Amino acid sequence: MAVTVTYEHPVTGIVAPTALQAMDKVVATVIATANGDVAATITHNIGLSVAQLAAGFPDILIEHMLPAGWLSTPYVLEADRLTNSIVVTMSAAVGSGDANPQFRVTISRPHSIGK
Repeated sequence: MAVTVTYEHPVTGIVAPTALQAMDKVVATVIATANGDVAATITHNIGLSVAQLAAGFPDILIEHMLPAGWLSTPYVLEADRLTNSIVVTMSAAVGSGDANPQFRVTISRPHSIGK
């Protein structure tokens, strides 16, 4: 079992952005290679306050990606918000393990316009 988080913005690769790099948004893809892979931790390093977490921030957008030959979709069941990361919990769907990204996660810092 292995879950790989690959960052697309503001950095690329498997190393999470620093607090300075993460300024307002982090985008990453998640690859769960086995059917039993059910949790992925995505580090955003945005440094949210307890009040921001209580208000439901950061904003989390999950985009399902469907590679050719996919047998089953691992549904995202929840995304726990933490000060510098989120933990995404997925269903353990039979046939959901794949070497391609199953979904893309966009994490956005709270902004005064959106509050």
